[in-house]
Amino acid sequence: MPRSASGEDVPLSAILSALILGADHALTLEELRKTLADIEEQRRAQAESGPDVSDDELEVAQAEADLAAGRTLGAIPHEEAAAALEAARAARPERERNAAAPSPAAVFPPADIRKAIEDIRTQLAAAGLGIELVEINGGYRFQTAALCGPWVRQMLNKGRATVLSRPSIETLAIIAYRQPVTRSEIESVRGVNAGHVIKALMEMQLVRIVGRSDLPGRPFLFGTTPQFLEHFGLKSLSDLETLPGAPGDGAAAATPLPQPPVLSTAR
Repeated sequence: MPRSASGEDVPLSAILSALILGADHALTLEELRKTLADIEEQRRAQAESGPDVSDDELEVAQAEADLAAGRTLGAIPHEEAAAALEAARAARPERERNAAAPSPAAVFPPADIRKAIEDIRTQLAAAGLGIELVEINGGYRFQTAALCGPWVRQMLNKGRATVLSRPSIETLAIIAYRQPVTRSEIESVRGVNAGHVIKALMEMQLVRIVGRSDLPGRPFLFGTTPQFLEHFGLKSLSDLETLPGAPGDGAAAATPLPQPPVLSTAR
């Protein structure tokens, strides 16, 4: 179990909760593990550089120096100084054991972190606090429960929730399932001009330009954004429902979905 700076045992679930709550983005499993390992590595390096000297040990050193020089012990009675020295000596083996502890990678295997995250989810669900820990776009974050949405929106003065029109939903579905896809391909499926709908979806940060096609004229290719996954509560594109009639064993078979390329100029 990890320890605080004061030497107290801290549950792994408590540390993960603090990290996820304090982050400015959804933390991936690797980010969580790296942070935990970095702290343990710093602690080991500090322990290996030499045992910490406590205030008690400093007081004892001064008292022993005074006694050896024939000076008075000042405000530190000899009995108290001896007791403090004994306590410091008793604590030293623990610090030395910490220096020889297993490597951070062995201390925090991914399975333990996932179990701690599931424990947090279970505790939040049981407490009914209106907060949940979710996995979104490959990372973990805290968010308010959907059933609390009307009150949260009222508090934040967000007004009514944005409702996608039917054309927007249809266009977004085509892009999500067929990305990367050109505007002409979208329009061939819908049978109508889709330019204004694509523009609106881009303004809502649900769709972005992800590249250019090799077709004549090099038309833009469109794909979904990380905000799309967050908006619909998806871990990844593979969580999209399988379309009826997909190839495979029956209509429920999964269809592989290509990941859109990431360009620095696209949002």
